[in-house]
Amino acid sequence: MIFRRILIPFYALILGGCVVADMDSSNYHYPPYFQTFQKQGQMGHTDRTQRKADLYACGVDRNVNPDSEFWRRNVLLNGETMEQHDRRIDKLETCMENKGYVILDPSSCGPVKAPTGKCN
Repeated sequence: MIFRRILIPFYALILGGCVVADMDSSNYHYPPYFQTFQKQGQMGHTDRTQRKADLYACGVDRNVNPDSEFWRRNVLLNGETMEQHDRRIDKLETCMENKGYVILDPSSCGPVKAPTGKCN
């Protein structure tokens, strides 16, 4: 009986310390990869139509909608090896940089819920 009286408050203290302060998963949802390409000197105001045309010109499959949140940097295409993927992404990003784009880290865009204004 005495043992139970001691354990109950003890468990309450342990479990009370396990509460996670921020359970809102939308705080960790970042903008699509498409938006990390920003034209130099136009951060946050890059022309979306022109950027899409430039992505297609740099090798993105025309059947793909790069503005979709499902088009991501780290996704292998069907049958693609990691080496092929790395070459494809390097070619795409180099081409976009040659067209005057800066490629931002998604974290510099901020989560969708609290954007920094650098990515559009």
